[in-house]
Amino acid sequence: MFSCETMPASTPKLDDLLLTSKLDSSQLERITAELDAITIALAALVPLDRLQMQQIAQDLQLEPLVSDWIAQWSVDRQRGHSPELNIPQIRALVVIVNYLAQRHQDLIRRNLNYWQQTVQSDQLPLQSPVLADYIGNFITMYQARLGRDTNESFEALTVTALNLLVGLLFYGSPNGHQRLWVALLKRSHSTIVSSSSN
Repeated sequence: MFSCETMPASTPKLDDLLLTSKLDSSQLERITAELDAITIALAALVPLDRLQMQQIAQDLQLEPLVSDWIAQWSVDRQRGHSPELNIPQIRALVVIVNYLAQRHQDLIRRNLNYWQQTVQSDQLPLQSPVLADYIGNFITMYQARLGRDTNESFEALTVTALNLLVGLLFYGSPNGHQRLWVALLKRSHSTIVSSSSN
């Protein structure tokens, strides 16, 4: 039986994000980590400061749900702390990620094309200046956000950044909010917190 919570915002896409069972604290923690990595990937591609995120949330009529998260995300990403999200916040952020990924599909595709070119030329992704900028931005933000909580190698973080780029392509599709929602729920059942989009 589906459980649909009453949402304070009137956004049709929120109604698409159904929950079949309750999520425990560990699952919410995994989803928080996943969404954190995805928003870092977006911020590594395009400038996303607190004011811009607030404006987007206002435009989508989602600010009441995510105002606290936006304030904490913009500050705490420099402090190695990710506030755990609740279900309404997760739903709202899924819609925001879908909106941003749709808005920047050309940029996402361009970076993926550069990646494909490096593969075809037997080059490393970092040999593409555009990709190198994205990967460098991602790793800097990721490490600043998680601080000492991460011991992932540069190579592993590069793979994570590229996997997230692929994920953003799908999350920016017309039904990308549903794809991301389902992916987050599936990954929340994993026993290992993963920030990559496998």
